[in-house]
Amino acid sequence: MNVVDNLSGVIDAGMCIGCGACEMVDPTVRVSLNPKSLIFEPETPGSVDAAAVCPAVAVDYEGLQTYLFPGADVGPFGVVRSVHLSQSVDNQRNMKASSGGLIKELLRSLLQSGDIDGVIALDHVDGINFAARLVTHADDIDNLPGSIYHNLKQTPALELLRDTPGRLALVAIPCELEGLYSWVKNYAPELRSKITITIGLLCGWQYSHHSINAMGEYLGYNPEEIADISYRGGGPVGKLTVNTRDGNTYTASRRVDFGYQVAFDRHFNTSRCHVCINHSNFLADLVVGDAWLPSTVFTKTGISLVICRSEFAENAHARLVQSGACVSIEVGEDEIRESQTERVVFGEFAYAYADFLRSIGVHTPALHGPNEGFGTVKPRRLAAKFHRELVRKQALMAARRYRYMKWRKGTLELRGYIMRYVRWFMVRILRVKSISGQRKEISRDRFSGFN
Repeated sequence: MNVVDNLSGVIDAGMCIGCGACEMVDPTVRVSLNPKSLIFEPETPGSVDAAAVCPAVAVDYEGLQTYLFPGADVGPFGVVRSVHLSQSVDNQRNMKASSGGLIKELLRSLLQSGDIDGVIALDHVDGINFAARLVTHADDIDNLPGSIYHNLKQTPALELLRDTPGRLALVAIPCELEGLYSWVKNYAPELRSKITITIGLLCGWQYSHHSINAMGEYLGYNPEEIADISYRGGGPVGKLTVNTRDGNTYTASRRVDFGYQVAFDRHFNTSRCHVCINHSNFLADLVVGDAWLPSTVFTKTGISLVICRSEFAENAHARLVQSGACVSIEVGEDEIRESQTERVVFGEFAYAYADFLRSIGVHTPALHGPNEGFGTVKPRRLAAKFHRELVRKQALMAARRYRYMKWRKGTLELRGYIMRYVRWFMVRILRVKSISGQRKEISRDRFSGFN
């Protein structure tokens, strides 16, 4: 890969995702929240060492997969030993998670069995501030929050890994693991033996803090007065819940609330997310995410799609099933593609958009994953159109014109918004792919024991 001198291109393009790897190798770098873009990024360009570990410069997927899964076959979905649809039998835990409850079940099981000494995972600090903490007791796992959608600084997780002895499990999004393993492999190889298992999320993009601000305008809360925020809970789709310091609670349905659809539009994502080709978390031992499948529409509490990439992860999941803590069925790789869409798992838009950005001279990370070439890359005209919209909306966000963006969604963008739900209804409810013979859905009788 080409050597990049520093992080100036990352800063100029707003491509940082806050993984913190640069801070671990270069003491001159400090990652902080940009008051305009509302994402975390370096205050100074730093050195070649900082650039060498930055996922917004490049990621050596081939080298890292060989490092993590030596001798394993790598396909378009990365290293895959098995794929499952699983669900915790604890309805309360499952309902709170909204996507099967598998991560907390796994962490509890690993701590109780003595396979690990601790877990490094996000915990709530204050307001919208979440930071990694070390959990050593299984009973504390349920006190951890669910998925966090807004951009965070992840340096505390790397510091905990460096400073904590013993066998550890890490819960992380894809780009966090990219930065972590680039740092460990090249600058701190002694830490590799500490990592017993990584549990990765199937990532549906990360959002700038503009999303939280916009929802404040739409729902009526002051973002500076947030006491706590939860993005999921209450069922398989879940709802956004914001608690403020004055004791008020504000909620929004993730699927039908129009304000939510505006504030969590893709244009509110961090810029690096638009060129990410690793939503399937190629570097995690075990990957968990929502199983958005026609065959799982019936679920009352959520079902997890689980991808096991290592033998240890596969055994940990099997033990969970054998203990009766969860129900599970094994499925194939096609369910990864159907659940997450080819656009996501094969990077059909991300590869096209990255090429477009390079062509107009914008710094773009070198990301070439095992999925490259397996999807149909979107036409350049779509990438160009998206970029025009993104530049426009980022300017509106910087000016805090959130109400105008809501009006715009309800007028100029209304057709696309409606068509998105039409496609969802056709595929997931009417099952047009099954009717047309494009795929065969999993039969309902295989889900015996699922809620």
